[in-house]
Amino acid sequence: MTWAWWIWISAGVLLVTAEAFLGSFVILWFGFGAVLSGLLTLLMPELHLGVQLLIAVLSGAVLMFLFRDRWVARGNAETDTLYTFSGGPGELKVSASGEMRVSARGTYWMIANPQVLPEAQRRDGMTVVIERFENNRAVLAPPEAG
Repeated sequence: MTWAWWIWISAGVLLVTAEAFLGSFVILWFGFGAVLSGLLTLLMPELHLGVQLLIAVLSGAVLMFLFRDRWVARGNAETDTLYTFSGGPGELKVSASGEMRVSARGTYWMIANPQVLPEAQRRDGMTVVIERFENNRAVLAPPEAG
């Protein structure tokens, strides 16, 4: 069994066109692999379907491995700072392994600055004051010296 050369070229063109809408730079290489498989099938019409698939997939994977990093710039996206919003009271949750989180505003938050809590105040269920929420973490207010 074999597929006609034009089927492979059509599939390749469709994959390359789909890449224009997705922008992942992954499908593009497999589209090129399908076109290559179509061109080889044009030259060797008796090429078996399994060999055609192998050529398309392997050539697409090799092309992606070799050229994707050259086309996609590392760090091309800027990281957005997540803005802060005000805090309030929260309940400290300490796991059996000693990991601390704080429960506030209906969810659990990782603590950005756990070092502000003295060891004596690191108990499960203890009320803490959250100064602000910043970058998806709760920033605790230092405990009042008493």
